[in-house]
Amino acid sequence: MRILIRSGSIIRKFIVLVTSDRDGSLSLIVRRDGASTSRTAWSTRTGEQETKTTEFDPPRPKNKRITIHQSGGINYHENGHTIFVAPLTQTTQPFTIYGYRVPALDRLDVHDEDIAEEDAVFDLTDLPEGPVSFSVILGPGNFTPHGRAVKLAYETEGYSVTLQVDPVTFAVPSDLDHHFITLTPDRGLFPQQQMEEPQAMISYHQAMTGVQDAILYAPNGEGVIRMIFSLPMRIAPRFNIELVDPELHVSEQDVQRDGRSETVMLKFKVRHRMSGQIVRQPIAIKSIELDAEL
Repeated sequence: MRILIRSGSIIRKFIVLVTSDRDGSLSLIVRRDGASTSRTAWSTRTGEQETKTTEFDPPRPKNKRITIHQSGGINYHENGHTIFVAPLTQTTQPFTIYGYRVPALDRLDVHDEDIAEEDAVFDLTDLPEGPVSFSVILGPGNFTPHGRAVKLAYETEGYSVTLQVDPVTFAVPSDLDHHFITLTPDRGLFPQQQMEEPQAMISYHQAMTGVQDAILYAPNGEGVIRMIFSLPMRIAPRFNIELVDPELHVSEQDVQRDGRSETVMLKFKVRHRMSGQIVRQPIAIKSIELDAEL
C-alpha cells in the first residue's frame, strides 16, 4: 500500500509499504524521483557532529529503502546499517525506526497516478509553510499515536506501523536546511537478533492462520501448494506425499526449494500421472511424511 500526502489540491508521493507473502517482512520505500550525486552525513554523538560528504559515481536513486524483517532485524539500505527490535509477532513497545525531514511539502513529487482503494491519503493542507519532519514508529497493535498520524495496524500479527508528524521539526545543520534529511537510529532495542529467521517465518504463518501445528495452504494460481512446518528442521527434509486420488502424484521435479526457507517450508505441485497436467484446485492429501534425521 501507499501513504500519500495531500497539500492543498495536490496529492504527493511519500511512502510505499510492501508485505512479503513468504514471511510477512516489510519493505518500506520513501519515494522521490531522480538521482542524487552525493550524500552528506553526520551523527548526534559527541565528537561526530561534523558533516561528511560522499560523492556518488554513478548517481544513486533518491528513493530510500528499509527492510523490516519478521525476525526483528531492520536494514537501512541507504547506509548499510542494521539494528534489532523484537520479532514483529512479539512487538510490545513502540520504537521510532526512521525519521524523515522535508524542506517543504511542495518539494515532494506529485503523485500522478490513480489513488487505489488501499492507499492512505494524509491531509496536511493546513500545515504552515517550511520544513516538516516525520517519524515512522513500529509498535504494538494497540499503540496510540500522539498528534497527527496515519497508523497501519497489522492486527492478526499484533503490530502496527505509524507515520507521525513531529510536533517540533528536528533540527539540522543550517547549511542543510533546504535538503531532504533522513534520520536513522544508531541502535535498536536489542544488541542482536532475538529470533532466528526460520522460527520467525513459522511464527508469522501461525499468527496469520491461528494454527499452531503444520500449515497447508491451498494451491495458488500456478498450482503451488505450500506446507509450513510446525518447527524448523535441521536440514531440508526428504518427503513422501501420498494423495487420496491414485491418478495424481508429486514428483521431485515439482518440489521448489530455496536456501532461505527449505528447513521450514515445502512447496510443491500436484500432477495427473497420465496427462502430466498440473492440478490448480484443492486436492485431498492422505499423508505427508518429512524426514530430516540426524
